[in-house]
Amino acid sequence: MTSTTRKLLLLGAATATLVQAASADILKGVVTDATGEAPLQGAIVTIEELGRSASSDRFGAYRFTSIPAGDYTLSISYVGADTVTDTVNVSGDSTYDIVLGGDVRYLDNVLVVGSAAAQAGAINQQRASDAIINVIDSDGLGNFPDTTVADSLSRVPGLSIENDQGEGRYVSIRGINTDLISATINGVRTPSPEDRRGVLLDGVPSDLLDGIEVQKSLTPNVDADTIGGVINLKTISAFDRDGQFIRAKVEGSYNEITEEISPKATLTYSNVFGEKLGVAASVNYQDLRIQAHNNETGGWDEDDLVPNDDYEMRWYDLTRERVGLVFNVDYKATENTELYLRTLYNRYKDDEVRNKFEFRKLDEEAVTLTDKGFSFDFAQADAEVRQREEVRNIQTYALGGKTYAGNWTFDYEVSYAYAEEDDSNNHDVTFRSDKFKGDGVLLWDNSDPKKPKLSGTGFDFLLDPANYTMDAFEQEYTTNEDTEWSYKLDLTNDTVLGDTPVTWKMGVKVRDREKVRDVNLKIYERDDVLLTDYITANSQISGWRMANPMFQWPSADLTNALRGTFTPDELDEDGSNFDSLAEDYTIDELIIAGYGMGTFQMQNLTVVAGARIEATDVSAKGNIFFEEDDPANVGTRQFDDEYAHFLPSLNLKYAFADNLIGRAAYYASIVRPAFGEMRPTIALNSDRDEAELGNPELNPYEANNFDLSIEYYPTKLSVLSAGLFYKDISNPIFQATYEKGQFPDSVDLSFLDPATVAGLDEIKTYINGESATVKGIEFNYVQQLDFLGDAWEGLLVSGNLTLADSETSVQDEKDLTKTRDVPMLKQNDRVWNVAIGYDKGPWDIRVSANYRSAYLDELFGAGIDRYTDDHMSVEASAKYDVNDHLQVYVEGKNLTDEPEYYYHGSKNRLSQYDEFGARYVFGVRYTY
Repeated sequence: MTSTTRKLLLLGAATATLVQAASADILKGVVTDATGEAPLQGAIVTIEELGRSASSDRFGAYRFTSIPAGDYTLSISYVGADTVTDTVNVSGDSTYDIVLGGDVRYLDNVLVVGSAAAQAGAINQQRASDAIINVIDSDGLGNFPDTTVADSLSRVPGLSIENDQGEGRYVSIRGINTDLISATINGVRTPSPEDRRGVLLDGVPSDLLDGIEVQKSLTPNVDADTIGGVINLKTISAFDRDGQFIRAKVEGSYNEITEEISPKATLTYSNVFGEKLGVAASVNYQDLRIQAHNNETGGWDEDDLVPNDDYEMRWYDLTRERVGLVFNVDYKATENTELYLRTLYNRYKDDEVRNKFEFRKLDEEAVTLTDKGFSFDFAQADAEVRQREEVRNIQTYALGGKTYAGNWTFDYEVSYAYAEEDDSNNHDVTFRSDKFKGDGVLLWDNSDPKKPKLSGTGFDFLLDPANYTMDAFEQEYTTNEDTEWSYKLDLTNDTVLGDTPVTWKMGVKVRDREKVRDVNLKIYERDDVLLTDYITANSQISGWRMANPMFQWPSADLTNALRGTFTPDELDEDGSNFDSLAEDYTIDELIIAGYGMGTFQMQNLTVVAGARIEATDVSAKGNIFFEEDDPANVGTRQFDDEYAHFLPSLNLKYAFADNLIGRAAYYASIVRPAFGEMRPTIALNSDRDEAELGNPELNPYEANNFDLSIEYYPTKLSVLSAGLFYKDISNPIFQATYEKGQFPDSVDLSFLDPATVAGLDEIKTYINGESATVKGIEFNYVQQLDFLGDAWEGLLVSGNLTLADSETSVQDEKDLTKTRDVPMLKQNDRVWNVAIGYDKGPWDIRVSANYRSAYLDELFGAGIDRYTDDHMSVEASAKYDVNDHLQVYVEGKNLTDEPEYYYHGSKNRLSQYDEFGARYVFGVRYTY
């Protein structure tokens, strides 16, 4: 028996000794609106005489155990409705259903339908939670306020979005980047189709969801591998509403750059059969046309502050196809047992053409500063096209249930999650020009740093396609796979210690994960192939938004005919072998976790205290390969490790008054190294003096997290809150380069023979830093304005602001023996959003703005680190109910045509600049 297993058994035994069974009665019921059709989640049900409270779950259900028989006063509080008080007699197993809100039709009920209802649902769930959470909720008709998950998350306090091709892709919580947060679907950990832990959230349509929960303070029953928090996507259930439900949605979106309409459609069905079986299904399809106009540089000289690599212009023309399917079953097998099946399938395909015009090796000859920019004595360019079909799949399946046995509750689940990225249908063709040299042959006008303008005799030379011949033809066959099986069992016991109600909870969980990366590349070379044979008439791109002309050189369609025409003699074996063998790896990760916790209700104070143990067993295998070596000589590196973490947590919630709640929290957490960082691979160059390798010896991030907040609910549909947070992080991970004589002990090279190690002059790898800190403050305000009078009825305003600061130390690129202080990567100093809405009668209108400040994106060196510039997005929507079943709507996204800009140290030094254009959506939704 290992020491880790012994610790888990001891934790379970210690927790079990705390559990006390009590022989008493049960009170349970359901909280709904006046029609009984809409369950209300987050209602707080209080037994006044006992001072005990419970909150209703997503199906409106609440439950008390260990209640002495007798008559009691129940009060039910739900933000947006008047408090309800009633008397109830408890004897044996008693049921008491609760109705909130006025006696109005379902479709007229502001607690159920519309943006105000979704906001009310979110506020109530946040208020009822024992942890610090934020919620995005749908209304009673399953209408989500946004079309994508990323759009919705950008409105949550402290969250910001990292974009790709104009769409939100990665999410950061309180400035903590996506690799240091976790995402789940129905509580099942979402795998990543990339060689990292961060999850792409642009592939999941919001139409498949019922709500999103962002948990910012952890309790022991939650996986502890996060520093920023946990994002949980909840899909639909038939029991979210009563009876049959059908919704069909069809929309088109128009982009001002593509000048095309992109279709999207969703069909949702749910029904409850015999009050026991609930079936819900939703299918979504989108075919989104995107164009992006881009220019970027390869880097800047750290001393002379001039472009020292390349300048590129890129034109992207792609179709992004999404297919999503949810199929969920809920079955009330008995009075005390509920079973469920939760499934999600999502397929995301990028069909992309990218033309690139690259001005190479700008500093090959002399570089001179001019009044407006720079003068180069060298001009050479690559004209390149890449045509690829990249397919990403994410699937999650969960089978589980809940069983009540007196004061005990048993939760059990087995789940399977799979993600794949398949980049095996593509080709990349590069044509290279002759060299053109001379004094000042290429001039760079930096008057607009985002869009530099080139000129000169060398530039004119490069605009003639007759000066280009084929350099290389590449085809890649790469896949990333991420698979996880998970098994968990939770036991809950409700009891009373003296006059204090206590809920004891303990559980175990096993997560078995495998990550596989398989890179395969074939590089072909053929002489005397002319660019002029692979361009079409009218190849100049119209409407191009950068300062220099751009062409579809070469044509993707014409070069596609080259596939399959190359002979073995034209294969660049050394380049193909090196790129194919140097990055392959398989990592198996087994996590066994156990926890124990208690929730204590002491009048106005709720305490959740406990601890979690997570034991990790890692087995990794990767390739060792030297450039220009025979592939038969590829070596294998095997690395095995195990470690365990004890992770305590404490959440406090104090009700100063019915509408004033204070919270404090502490939790310890870890984040294991990204797969691309810990891979046990090494690649050596042809001279055998430089090596690039992963570092499986990396320690996980370890964090102590502190939160303090206050929430005030002044009127029926409002909340005003403020919170402080502080994170003390050990072992942050950074990429580092070391020269001979400086190789650290934390980088193991013993698997190489001594002669190879002795010949190394430089290694590039990943290392642990010493520490990092993140601290900040959050403000959030949501207010329905009808308290000001009838003229304000239907108006809703909201806004939030997060101010944060972070600091850590990284290797100084100029002096590798020293460090320098920088912010955490992708840490925003400021994030805010504001919105104003009108929801009354048939109209539901909203205008919003989201802002994030500049952040450090990538390390290059002091003064030339890459930053992402600040970004503000403005959006608006209007929905109109034609009748009870039919709604029409319009939306505007990125209305100010906000670009994405990245720079090296100063905004005068371009790294990357992209424009995507505004997008307009129009659609119809039918609900029955």
